[in-house]
Amino acid sequence: MLFRHAGKHRNSAVFAQMLKVMKLAAFLLLVLAMQVSATGYSQKLTLNMRNVTLSRVFKEIRKQTGFTFFYNTEMLQQADKVSVQVEQADLEDVLGKCLLNKKLNYSIVDNTIILSVKTTGQESPKPVANISVFGKITDALTGEALSGASVKLKGSAKGTSTDANGNYTLQLPDGGGVLIISYIGYESAEKSVTQAGALDIALKQKAVQTEELVVVGYGTQKRKDVTGAVSSVRMSSLSANVSKNISSAIQGRVPGVSVESASGAPGAGLIITIRGMSTLGNNAPLYIVDGVFVSSIDGVSPNDVESIEILKDAATASIYGSRAANGVVLITTKGGRKESAPKLEIDSWFGVQSIPKRMSLLNGEQWTKLMSDNITGIPAYNGVNTNWQNAIFRQATITRTNINFSGGSKDFTYSLSGGYLKENGTMVHTDYAAANFRIKTQYEKGRLKIGETVMIKRGITDNSPGGGDQTHSLVGSALMMPATVPVYDPTQDMGGYGRRPTFMKNLSNPIARLETINNKATDLSLLANAFVEVKLIEGLKYKFNVGLTEGLGSTRLYSGVYNDGNNGNAIPDLAESTSKNDSWLVENTLNYSKKLGKHSIDALAGYTAQKNISSGFSASRDDLPLGTSVLGAGTATTQKNDGSANVSTIVSAFGRIMYSYDSKYLFTASVRRDGSSRFAQDYQYGAFPSLSVGWNMHNENFFSGLRNVVSNLKLRGSWGVLGNQEIGNYLTQNSINSGINYVQGGVLWPGATVSSFASPTDLSWEQTKITNVGVDAGFLDNKLFFILDVFNKKTTGVLLNVPFPLSVGKTGSPTLNAGVIQNKGYEVSLEYADKKGDLNYRVGLNFSHIENKMTAINIGSGNQEFGGISRAKVGYPIGSFWVVATDGIFNSDEEIKAHSKGGTAIQPNAQPGDIRFVDYNHDGKIDNQDEQYLGSPFPSMTMGFSTNLSYKGFDLNLFIEGVTGNKIYNARRKWMEKMNEVTNFSTAVLNAWTPTNHSDFPRFTLSDPNNNNRENSNRWLEDGSYLRFKRLEIGYSVPKSLTGKWGIDRIRVFGSVENLFTITKYKGYNPDIGGGALSRGVDNSWDAYPLSRTILFGLHLTF
Repeated sequence: MLFRHAGKHRNSAVFAQMLKVMKLAAFLLLVLAMQVSATGYSQKLTLNMRNVTLSRVFKEIRKQTGFTFFYNTEMLQQADKVSVQVEQADLEDVLGKCLLNKKLNYSIVDNTIILSVKTTGQESPKPVANISVFGKITDALTGEALSGASVKLKGSAKGTSTDANGNYTLQLPDGGGVLIISYIGYESAEKSVTQAGALDIALKQKAVQTEELVVVGYGTQKRKDVTGAVSSVRMSSLSANVSKNISSAIQGRVPGVSVESASGAPGAGLIITIRGMSTLGNNAPLYIVDGVFVSSIDGVSPNDVESIEILKDAATASIYGSRAANGVVLITTKGGRKESAPKLEIDSWFGVQSIPKRMSLLNGEQWTKLMSDNITGIPAYNGVNTNWQNAIFRQATITRTNINFSGGSKDFTYSLSGGYLKENGTMVHTDYAAANFRIKTQYEKGRLKIGETVMIKRGITDNSPGGGDQTHSLVGSALMMPATVPVYDPTQDMGGYGRRPTFMKNLSNPIARLETINNKATDLSLLANAFVEVKLIEGLKYKFNVGLTEGLGSTRLYSGVYNDGNNGNAIPDLAESTSKNDSWLVENTLNYSKKLGKHSIDALAGYTAQKNISSGFSASRDDLPLGTSVLGAGTATTQKNDGSANVSTIVSAFGRIMYSYDSKYLFTASVRRDGSSRFAQDYQYGAFPSLSVGWNMHNENFFSGLRNVVSNLKLRGSWGVLGNQEIGNYLTQNSINSGINYVQGGVLWPGATVSSFASPTDLSWEQTKITNVGVDAGFLDNKLFFILDVFNKKTTGVLLNVPFPLSVGKTGSPTLNAGVIQNKGYEVSLEYADKKGDLNYRVGLNFSHIENKMTAINIGSGNQEFGGISRAKVGYPIGSFWVVATDGIFNSDEEIKAHSKGGTAIQPNAQPGDIRFVDYNHDGKIDNQDEQYLGSPFPSMTMGFSTNLSYKGFDLNLFIEGVTGNKIYNARRKWMEKMNEVTNFSTAVLNAWTPTNHSDFPRFTLSDPNNNNRENSNRWLEDGSYLRFKRLEIGYSVPKSLTGKWGIDRIRVFGSVENLFTITKYKGYNPDIGGGALSRGVDNSWDAYPLSRTILFGLHLTF
């Protein structure tokens, strides 16, 4: 790092302290984990006791096995002392010897040994002849040991469970019997035993776990009892999980959830939208990681995630109130498993990335000829033929390694993980590196449960310098710079970079900017969460939870000496900035669960408070001495600095009640009341209620005849209100602009003035009312599962920035609750899972349809609209495209004359070869009044398809996703084809209209009197539908018979291709265009570069 200012030292000190804490915590945890795992209970006893009382023997048995005794002390007063010498004996044999010839019986219930007085005539238990059977219980697919599996003798209470390595030993009566082997989530097995010896058993996973637990707000719920719209993604279902971030793991897998790219830059995240856009502001969902609210999930490693739940309706999300209007994403990280041996998992992969598509541009010879044919004085072709796309793009490597160590005893579980990602950008001189560490432990004993999660991530990004518009940006310059310009030109000063010809449009040499401007960003993020849960009485639990997030960031932009043909920097300059974002959260909850006969109730009440504090500082200086990159070395007269600080708080009270009768009739009600500092005092509080019901029809008696086919059928419905408070912290307060100084009486006095006017003090929450109706159905013993949701989502009081009318005499755009937006649609999910012999397969399909519409803009005396080409207009989707329609090419003067109104030409400046525009309002001329609605950026349908196959040790995973019905405004193509400025062009211009070539591409003319290249034309509007083969992965797991010899539980090797290919009509780099409400589907981000295709190979090891 090259930082030398105070901000750097502060960040480094914090990071160094964090590293010390991490190392100490990891060491202590490892020691504790090893101690705990080494003292697990066993049912094998070793005793050497002579002439002792029974109570003393029972005490030692309890110490070795963990079993408790239940008896009346008077029972033992008459019992003689005993002597017991056994080694690795079965519990029942030891008890039989102890009670031999005594008037006592025993029985074992769970982990309790109950003593009773023998009735008259009963004989004392006698040792019986036994046969010993032993072995290992494993997963039939992966070969992994199953710790805690049950092994019981059929028809008796005799049984045991497997140890941390899946091993068991059981003494059976002479003659043997039938063993029943079971494990949660697996199909039970029965094995007949007639003689002593080894018996290994492999259990098969159930195709669908009907008792699946779903994470909901402040708890979990059985899937069968859920009455709202919740979608789950289990990271274990993603096989190797080679996603660079969590967002890409969700993409296309959840109906109603849109995940789009913001950029293909290294380290860049994705944009998530749930059930359409409901506001013109921030449409991001609420993110919660292990109970802590976070602003982004990019800091969470995909390998650390156990599951992702997406709450889509009010019934599931209203418990989060004012921040849940855009949906909620709940992330649960991995933890250890009770009574499991220490397990070490290593995942590592290496890949190569490349841009799969190039724009077709004129080469040097083609460009020179085209210019010579249309402009006088063009120099002859110089023989240079630079491919500027190849100059800035490259094949780049990406590597990732993750290590996870986990395990647990009866009371304690732990999981530690660390990872490193190195991604070289497909644009030269860009890269990203990140290291992450996580620790998660939990201790449970009696009525007490405590736990914590700590996650730390450090990232360093070498960004592209960026340039803003198409003339300064890297991609824009590469597309528009003629091939006749060399990358380097030794005859030029200030770096020796090739420069554009003087008769051309101003364009920058992108390589000059990439090589001489260093744009580095460093970030450090911390997430810490700890809780204490106490069981107060039976069914009632109190939980105290505290969370902390901290983000430290710094940027450094150093501009060296260069001249790129458009801009230059004769003397270096430097700009640096630091930022800090802190947030703390305190929660208190009470949860009461009770089951009375067929009635089940679960009640929740809580109070929470959160505070967010952010600050920032920036400074810059010009004219640094060559070879120096210290801010203080620059010229003091050029220095600039700025700072900022923000504070916001939110306090909340919430409650929820869930009721079930006989697992048939379900009811849930919840409410949250939030208070936010972002609003004026009288409008700070809002309440957000919800109601939902469900009916498990398959549990009705009248349904019994259908259960062979329809194994599960649930109807559900919900209604509720959610909120959105995503506005600035001080919008209802006037801001002051300092620095307005003045002289009076020969003295300089500091002054200030109101720089903008506050929004009205009655500004309040956006409110989103959601109605949802759903059906969950399982067929053929739930091998086929179907989920349907139909929803109506209406947001009122949409926050809009409305400019003051000129008559008011004020400037600015205060925020008002003025809009109404509606999203309605349906979501369908289908999944089929089964097996045929050694072939296991799972096929999934999901699709969704969403209609978005701005239904009202209530400002002043009537409805208004916002935006330009993309606009929010009543009766149409937000971000809808309003442009002038084209109607072919004029091929003759007669056609131009015929395109008239009242004998007057509508396009008087047109010539043959020009575009015919539609006079939409029939006023006889073409202008902005002829713009019409010609498409929406929202797809009419989104879909995802996945299939997972496994045969013996081989597995194959395929994922496809796509959209249809949306439009994209291709601003990049406009600049490559507009032909009214001297730049390089697309090869499409070679098919331009001529008198002998009546094509659909307008004639080449730099003057453009007909405005063929007008910005607001559907000439640049394209079909954005696509079908993308997102991922293909093939893997092989080495047989357990081999890995066991090497001391390894599992070895899996795999190869994967991400973004294999895309079928689309879109002419740009990538049809996956994100954006905000009024920029969605507009491909004009010149600084963003395309998504890459990644081919990678990896290895998974489990010890």
